Amino acid sequence: MIHLLFNTYEHTLDVTFLDTRNTDRFERVTTIKTHEEGYYEVLQRQNINEKNAPLFRFPIEKTVIRFIHE
Repeated sequence: MIHLLFNTYEHTLDVTFLDTRNTDRFERVTTIKTHEEGYYEVLQRQNINEKNAPLFRFPIEKTVIRFIHE
């Protein structure tokens, strides 16, 4: 199972893979899109051109997302 903690105020994403218990933090995350093909796509603002680019794709059936808005 994969746990995502998305802070919409700070634009950070913590990704935890429960099998390893390792957590990684990513900054400048702007949105998480849901795709009909069965995955969440995480977008991150790029330093070079300030455009959003895909960072990850996570399978919906194996992912839990928590949102923080403060």
